[in-house]
Order: sequence, then C-alpha cells, then structure tokens
Amino acid sequence: MKKSIALLIGFLFILGFAATAFAIHAEIPAETSAVVAAGTTQITLSGDLRIRGWLLGNVAGRGGNPVKDDQDGHYDQRVRLAVDAADGPVTGRIHLESNTGQSDSWVWGTGLDNKPTDMGILEAWINYAGSGLLGVPSGIKVGHMPLALGPATLFFDNTKFGDDAIVAYTNPTPNTHLTVLTFKAKEMSTYNKMFHNGNDLDVYAGIFNGEFAKQELGIYYAYLNDPNLGLLQYPLVGTAGTLTTLGQTLALSDLGLFGKGNISGVDYTLQADFQFGKVSGLNAGGYGLWLGLGYKLEPVNVRAMFAYGSGESSSNMNSGDMKQLVTFLNPGAQYYTLVYDYNIPGAGAGVGRNYDLGIANTQVYNIGVDITPVDKLKVSLDGYILRANETSLYGANVSKNIGTEVDLKGTYQLTKNLQYFANAGVLSTGGFYKDTLGSTADTSPWVLMHGLEYAF
Repeated sequence: MKKSIALLIGFLFILGFAATAFAIHAEIPAETSAVVAAGTTQITLSGDLRIRGWLLGNVAGRGGNPVKDDQDGHYDQRVRLAVDAADGPVTGRIHLESNTGQSDSWVWGTGLDNKPTDMGILEAWINYAGSGLLGVPSGIKVGHMPLALGPATLFFDNTKFGDDAIVAYTNPTPNTHLTVLTFKAKEMSTYNKMFHNGNDLDVYAGIFNGEFAKQELGIYYAYLNDPNLGLLQYPLVGTAGTLTTLGQTLALSDLGLFGKGNISGVDYTLQADFQFGKVSGLNAGGYGLWLGLGYKLEPVNVRAMFAYGSGESSSNMNSGDMKQLVTFLNPGAQYYTLVYDYNIPGAGAGVGRNYDLGIANTQVYNIGVDITPVDKLKVSLDGYILRANETSLYGANVSKNIGTEVDLKGTYQLTKNLQYFANAGVLSTGGFYKDTLGSTADTSPWVLMHGLEYAF
C-alpha cells in the first residue's frame, strides 16, 4: 500500500509541472549528429531513454483479470542505442534495446543487489538500393527489422521486437511501390501466442501501394505456413473452456485492403483483412475491419473509429470452421484502449496471454478529441463502447457486453528532445466479465501511467 501511495504522489507531483495534463507516450523525433568513419562511410548515433510509472487498480497486474480489491504499482525503464551507417547505395543499422524475454523494459527493484544486464538486438540489417531493373529504383534489405502490414495493423505487427527477413522492393512509377518479402516468425521453438508445439513458421508476403488521386491506397497478401502446428483453444478470461489440441498444420492466407488520406477535409484510415486456408485442420474464415475518421475544427481535432474482429463459436468449431480473426501482434502493445486492449485479457480466445490479440472477437466504437490548449501541450480524450462478437466458448448465456471505457491522454514537451507523458483510463465493465469471472469480477478496473522519455 505504501508503494502505491508513493507512486501516486509522484504521479501528481510531476503532473503539476505538466500544466495539469494527462498524456500518453509518443515517439520524439530527435536531431542527430553524424560521425564520419574511415573512408566514405558516415556513422550516425542515436538513442532513447524511457522511464514509466504504473498504478493499476482492481486489476491483477498487467495482463491480469479485472478483479476486486487488487492493486499494483511499479516503475519500468527501457534503453535504446542505435548506430546507422551510410556509404553510397548501402545503408545499415544496428539497434540495441534493453531486453528481458518478451519485454523491452525492466521493472525497477526486481532483485536486491541486482542491476539490469540484458541488451537485445532490435534491428540489424543491410539495405542496398540502386537504379534497379531497366532504370527503375529498387533495392533489397536483409536482416532483423521491425515489420507490420497495413496502417491499422489488424493482422500482423512486430515493430516492437522485429523479425528476420529478406525484403525486395521496387518503384514501377514515382507514385507506386511494390514489395515482396519472406521472414521467419519462428524456427524450431515454441510460439507462445495463439499457437503451440509448432516446429517452423514461415511467412511470405507481397505489398502493392501508391498514391492514386492524392490518396494512399494499397493491397497486401500474406501466407503463413507451419507444417507441424497444434492450435489450442482455451478462453483465458474466467475459468470456462477446456484445453484442447485440435490438430496440426497451419496454411493461413490473409488478404488486406487499405487506404489512407484526406477527402474534403476529412482524414481517414481504412483497412479490411480477410482470411482463408487451414488452421489446425479447420477452415479459416476470420476477418477484421477498421475505419478511422478525423476532422479538424481548430484548435480541436474530432475523431471517430469503428473496428470489428470476427470471433469464434462452439458451433463453428464443431462444423470444422475457424472464424476468429487470427492475429500476430506485439505482446503488451496498445492498439486502441488503455485498459481493455493494453492491460487486461480481452474477449479473443487464445493460448498464453490473450491481451495482445488486438480486435479479435471485439467490436469497438470510439469518439475522441485532440486539443493543444497551450504551446507544447497535447491532450486527447476518448470514449469507447466495447462488445464481444461470440461468447459460446466461454459457456452458456455469457453476455457480449464488455463495457465502456474512457481514456485521457497527452504529452508535454519539456525541451526539444525531452517529453513528459501520462495516460489515465477506466473501464466500466459489462456482463461479459461478471459472467466469466463470477463474484471476483470488478466493475471499474483503472490504470494510471506516466513517465519521461529522452530521445537523442
């Protein structure tokens, strides 16, 4: 309790210096100075230090269920250091990051007389770009790199940890871009998300995008192959469901359509993903939709968003179908809400943590506003209505009402490269958590997070 009170006092103290604003972490662009190496190679150094404080109420720790009278408070820290090299048509990057398994940060005070020791490789790649075939600009990029598909990242996003990939790209015209790539998502090890006991997971993808009538439009196709896959169906919210091995083989295809731009003053982001093929012997049929809109009424930007991820039902599985949207997303990353999406298990059925399944088995309705009340201060307020699409896997008569959430965010630019950020959110839970957790469920889990980030 003393730890939580001290953390809350620290939160309020720093908040006072930030014009009494809540905020959320955002990347800070940093100006860098180049160091010239031997020969013609130009070397650039950059880095990032991020320190965050967390206070979670009525939540059983990060990734835990919303339960009554449970509280958690802690600080964590992340370190990044990058070296970029450029020599004519060849560029390369080595990017180191603090690393503790599937986390990019360490929690303060995890051991007595102990210090953080692990640094991992976030990026390590070589890029060669030239005039290409028939004078068309093109290139190849090989190594470990952040990868994502689509602006809304409904299906695949591993920018937080990166993958080992071979990427070839070309620009057929100045306004169009074609990219083909293959990467190893897993090699001879357990993939502990939705899938388990696999031996090999290869991904092949192609992306075509460009500017058409001043709008960015694109299409991508991804094929995931694992010849020795066991899919486990296990709803982790509550206690309903039985651990079940459904079979072997993943031969999943995902077709994505996306667009981004501005029409008559309205900003939009649109993405639709459709899946087909086989998942552990079941016929894949998941899909996801995302539509985000924004309109600036100076000094306020008004936003609206709707997202839909298909869910799984017992009747579908009994008939040999897999209807839930299969996602491969960063563990512990925020895609929309602070509490539901970022900190507690959602309605998607999976194995291991299932608070990183994105919009799987979820409907999202969002209205938000952004405002800059004073110079260097940005504040956002968002309201969400959340519903599950399928609940039969969790038991009979389980409610689809996940709840409503309100998030307050913002950033305050203390100096050119230093910002203070904070984020506050509360979820008013609906019948879904009461039906799956029983009497231990809490009706108002909440999260406060704040910190400092220095990019150089």
